[in-house]
Amino acid sequence: MKKKLVLYTFPPVPKSYSFSPFGLKAESFLRINKIPYETCYTSSSGKNKTIPYLRIFNGNQSTDLDDFEEVSDSNEMIAYLLKDTDFGTDACQENLTKEQKAISHAFLRMLEEHTSQTNFYYRYHLHMPAYCEATQLRERVFMGDKSKLGNMIFGFFKKGIVKWWKQKATARGFMRYSSPDVVWSMAGEDLQSLEDLFVSAPDQKYFLGQSHPGVLDCAVFGHLSQFLYIGMDFPHKNYLKENCPGLLRFMEHFKETYFPDWETLCERQPNDALRDDGPRMQSMKTKMKGMAFGTAVIFIAVGAVVYHKYRTPSS
Repeated sequence: MKKKLVLYTFPPVPKSYSFSPFGLKAESFLRINKIPYETCYTSSSGKNKTIPYLRIFNGNQSTDLDDFEEVSDSNEMIAYLLKDTDFGTDACQENLTKEQKAISHAFLRMLEEHTSQTNFYYRYHLHMPAYCEATQLRERVFMGDKSKLGNMIFGFFKKGIVKWWKQKATARGFMRYSSPDVVWSMAGEDLQSLEDLFVSAPDQKYFLGQSHPGVLDCAVFGHLSQFLYIGMDFPHKNYLKENCPGLLRFMEHFKETYFPDWETLCERQPNDALRDDGPRMQSMKTKMKGMAFGTAVIFIAVGAVVYHKYRTPSS
């Protein structure tokens, strides 16, 4: 049975294509394994309230039907694809020793649970206005220049994520240091460790001395793209340019090899969740009309009751 894959991810932003390192990591994995897929750009989350997510349509070319399996979270997506023999992902794992798999796992967790979190702290809590301007988040992701609803959602998103990341940074301990520079220094140590791992295998193009990229390569490309390609002076970007020539070489090779259409991908695309002719918007409008009608009926009924109860009897 032939399977059709649709990757649901955020709409493109300038220079970095995606502002989600996890979305770019998942798409990289599809590309390195030459797995055919379609992309749906959306701000509507999947079943577990996150983006990206993958829908696998079983033996049907129509994505309008409900005959699909949904997998959320980039790590779960990759695990699903690795287990399913229909997708031919053996090259990503077959040559790794147990030690190499352990190293890959540890660096993946470092990237996702610490390195990237320091970047989110920088962009979402400390520099959100500059980040929104650099990524054109209002226009590109939420279509705020064309959609009143999108502009409203962006306003809530912008304020909410700053407040949420203040709480998250406090819980993680980032706010307890004497200066944010301490956080950037720790992020630099992460990047230096990644650089040392890469250059430990001379003349290799991918991590762990492999001839074919694997899960770690996809994760590195997804996360480092946020530092290097977004038009802001992240501390992480400065550290990479000054201290990590191997990682810079890796990033350019990976992008040229697996994303030769990078410039085209960075062009503006509509948000499927906010398109006037899209099924989600039509459904939302129908629900809003129904709610408005129901509210009107309630007001009329209440008004009638009040009128009959308190009206002055005629003489």
